[in-house]
Amino acid sequence: MGRQRDRFGDGRSEAGFSLVEVLTATAISGVVLLALYLLYDVNQVTFVKGEQQADLQQNARIAVDRIVRELRLAGLYPEEPPVIPPVCPTAIQSATATSIRFIADVDSDGTTERVEYTRDPACTPNCINDPPKIRRERWSPPAGPTCTSWLVAGGAQSFAERVTTLRFTYYDANNTCLGGAAAPDCPAPPAAVPGGSLGNIRRISVTITTQDAQTGSKAQPFTLRAEVRPRNLGL
Repeated sequence: MGRQRDRFGDGRSEAGFSLVEVLTATAISGVVLLALYLLYDVNQVTFVKGEQQADLQQNARIAVDRIVRELRLAGLYPEEPPVIPPVCPTAIQSATATSIRFIADVDSDGTTERVEYTRDPACTPNCINDPPKIRRERWSPPAGPTCTSWLVAGGAQSFAERVTTLRFTYYDANNTCLGGAAAPDCPAPPAAVPGGSLGNIRRISVTITTQDAQTGSKAQPFTLRAEVRPRNLGL
């Protein structure tokens, strides 16, 4: 039988793609699109993880910078007669492994304030809506003749979030550990510096760890450690 001719009479076939050809082309297109999607997804996850990690690092640096800057001023008091002493026996009033309370003119307004840094575990009702944070509380000068009669000036304020650890370790002028959090050069210190040793503090180690669940991976912590020597202690 001869080849069927079309209505134009020039031998061109009116047949289209076969089913096998369509399925093959669809399969190849699907593989290519899947590969492109996977490549995009990997790049997107990597980008988001990088942003989250950078945010955690920036969060820790801001916290450490502020704490170190204000601790460096501990013992700076412009008043006459002075606040430290006779009203307050030492510039650092409380020194524990997770908090510190000290006296200084931290905002250069000519008035001595009392400042406390501590970690608030928060997580109420959950850590996503209320992540752990660092709290800073400031008091205005004493209202009376004793060091316990400070006036609250604004209450506690949060300034760093997603903080899993805040640790302080304290040393004297000879770099002997006085207390606080354990460190390589201070393996088993008392959790708090005894009251009689607060006036001997000359160096403070500050360690902050921030952590957050990242997209497509486990939570990635970031730890930052800094040393500070208050300029006005022991003067």
